Amino acid sequence: MNIQEIFADGISGIHITNNTIRVDLMTLQPHLKSENGQPVFNINHRLILPLEGFVQGFGLQQQILKQLADAGVIKKQEDNTAD
Repeated sequence: MNIQEIFADGISGIHITNNTIRVDLMTLQPHLKSENGQPVFNINHRLILPLEGFVQGFGLQQQILKQLADAGVIKKQEDNTAD
């Protein structure tokens, strides 16, 4: 199996077109600074998924977040919604 690995520092945007989700991945450009001295990020990859695949991936991410919270790696956010 030949798997291509892609690194991203984060997600810069998510766009919905019909039943297709486009996720723009960004990476930090450490050698570049904005006019106010902030790091510059560059969109360098786009992940394109059908709506069904995006929803499935979101479910997997929720499972990982729960595992990380249960292990104490991250804190659970309190639900601040009014009843």
